[in-house]
Amino acid sequence: MAAPAFFFTNDPHSQMDDLLWRICEELQLSPARYQQAVERYEAVCHWLEANGSAVASFRPSLYPQGSMRIGTTVKPIGHDEHDLDFVCEVKVPSTTFSSPLQLLKLMEARLREHKIYASIIEVKNRCVRLNYANEFHMDILPACPESSLGYGCLVVPDRQSRWWKPSNPKGYADWFEQRCELAVQI
Repeated sequence: MAAPAFFFTNDPHSQMDDLLWRICEELQLSPARYQQAVERYEAVCHWLEANGSAVASFRPSLYPQGSMRIGTTVKPIGHDEHDLDFVCEVKVPSTTFSSPLQLLKLMEARLREHKIYASIIEVKNRCVRLNYANEFHMDILPACPESSLGYGCLVVPDRQSRWWKPSNPKGYADWFEQRCELAVQI
């Protein structure tokens, strides 16, 4: 595949815009890789909610958060794969679990029952990561709704503190999209 031709102009602003656009395009997930990520997170969701799953009774819902949700995915410096973040929201209050780590361990145990996920799983402080070599890694954050904190609020387990931490990925995405709309209007 040939490299695209550079855009040369006497206008330095147009030249810089073209250069920045090219850099951003190179850092983003390609459409094919994005579709692959969607297919993989949907497969994870099906596995978590399948008959016989200990997680299924909590009615898990998996959805993108952060850069995957707002369309700003990038490759971290020094890595070949993209960092993609997802929430696995269960539809029960956090008090259902004897400790926050119980939810994290429950999700980890279910993923370890899968022949592919078992070989690519890595446990992090607040999430379970699936490492798809040289493609992307999926950080899956287990969460419980916490409506007393406001719209879209969740609590997530934190290994280090051994307690729940507040989070609001939907609220953040909504705020970000509103800010983008304001910037376009200016």
